[in-house]
Amino acid sequence: MGAGRRVVVSQRAGEAPRRLVCLVPSITELLFTLGAGGRLVGRTRYCEEPSGRVENVETVGGTKNPDCERIIGLAPDLVIVNREENRIEDFRRLESAGLRVLVTHPRTVAQAADMIEAVGDAVHAAEPARRLAAQCRARLVRQQPKPSATGPVRVFCPIWRRPWMTFGPCTYVADVLRQAGMESMYDASEGPDFFEVELADVRARRPELVLLPDEPYVFRPEHAEELRSGGLEARYELLDGKDLAWYGPRTPWALERLAKLCSG
Repeated sequence: MGAGRRVVVSQRAGEAPRRLVCLVPSITELLFTLGAGGRLVGRTRYCEEPSGRVENVETVGGTKNPDCERIIGLAPDLVIVNREENRIEDFRRLESAGLRVLVTHPRTVAQAADMIEAVGDAVHAAEPARRLAAQCRARLVRQQPKPSATGPVRVFCPIWRRPWMTFGPCTYVADVLRQAGMESMYDASEGPDFFEVELADVRARRPELVLLPDEPYVFRPEHAEELRSGGLEARYELLDGKDLAWYGPRTPWALERLAKLCSG
């Protein structure tokens, strides 16, 4: 559904959309930040932010199994999807029904800033989107990793357990870590964006820091103990997974928090 920084709008475009459906949790949060949340008529059950405001929006299934017929019945002016989070067959079904679809796929923090502006343009909230994108870019400038004799902090960050899984270098998560002064041990990996790893291989790569996010898998302190007992010696930090994977209004502050984790 697109590649790299490309943002695709299919079907008709023009006047400000009055009925929005968003199938991307982080962009649902972004829409509220841009002042467009009141126009949302559909969201996934994983679109949980902003808490206290999003609950009034009807749910239309999950990110991987949305009820396309229900979405079509809601008669939205614009549906927002993501190449990574949503399925191409659902995109095609919505497009074939004549719906206008915005496809996003930021792989870096810089591309996330571009995406914020694209979403703002699509929902006619360009000015607040430009301000937020400027905050993201300013944070990138302020937070350029300082040269170090030892290089970036080497990190293992699993996203799943049983099997253990992590991410490759061409993902948004990997770039967030780089911008915060860290480097995934698998930054030189080739292949899929998300893949299984063996703990023996992780141990052999000798990470300095293990980050355990609370999404998509909910890692807890006992999982750090499990890894330690398996011989993985490192500093461990539990963190909000949204800081790693949710691009949008939390991006500037997530970079700041992650940089503090990096410095210990």
